[in-house]
Amino acid sequence: MEKPILIVENPDSGAHRRTQNGYFITPEEVTQFREQGYLILNNVLTENEMATLDPWFDHFIRGKEPNMGRDFCDMSQPYGTPVEDFKLVNAMLPSKYRPELSNNIFFQLAQNIANQLYEGTAAMDYEQFLAKKPNKEQAAFAMHQDLGYWPKTANTWTATFSLALSNAAVENGCLQVVPGSNKEPQLRKHRPKDYGNQDPESVNRDDSHTLVIDMKPTDEILYLPVVRGSITIHDERIVHGSAGNSSNEWRKTYIMAFRDANTIAEERAMGFTHSHNDTVNWDTILDH
Repeated sequence: MEKPILIVENPDSGAHRRTQNGYFITPEEVTQFREQGYLILNNVLTENEMATLDPWFDHFIRGKEPNMGRDFCDMSQPYGTPVEDFKLVNAMLPSKYRPELSNNIFFQLAQNIANQLYEGTAAMDYEQFLAKKPNKEQAAFAMHQDLGYWPKTANTWTATFSLALSNAAVENGCLQVVPGSNKEPQLRKHRPKDYGNQDPESVNRDDSHTLVIDMKPTDEILYLPVVRGSITIHDERIVHGSAGNSSNEWRKTYIMAFRDANTIAEERAMGFTHSHNDTVNWDTILDH
């Protein structure tokens, strides 16, 4: 028998929490983020603020920014997939390519919230635009833990903000999480996704930028639907992913990840910038 879909909301959050460049979160929400690994905040950005981000999103997702290399790719398919065949469109580090996007209103609000979640100096580590094309059920983000993608650092604390640029619902592939999985003592084993075109044992990180894990029978998946202008936040260890898009509309997301400032410096010293164009010795830096 198929498990029922469990949907989580946070009706107490909303536009009444806003100040000019801030958004108040409660002590209970801070505790939930630390214990369960995720948070939902409703109506963080206004429609006028969202309208300042929409043109940039469309610019990148439609492939109009030149010379991005692998930073413009499909996160559900191998590198080299023709642009016209993209399903889960990914544009990494947009403000690196267009500095005019830096210090935008989403960044300002996310920085304010990260400062409330973290006892230390939080800074933005990376950002990306993600889009699921309409009627692309293969546009799925495999279940994973973010820390499986990154090098070992002394401090792993992360708050990853996903801003809904369109409504995110179950049918178009909203975020799914396994609450409390962030408290597991060991990171789950991640492996590069086998796209079915080679020996699974020979697939490596240079071939496949998507990592997958094996789910446990006891994993309880919660769905986190949100409306445009709202945000989900998850930590670095929670098991999460998203299904494909079975709707007739695009699903659009703007992601920013905040980490400890010293952690970011440690990553950069390793030559790790979150760009898919980085030359990385994965055997050396992946030691969790």
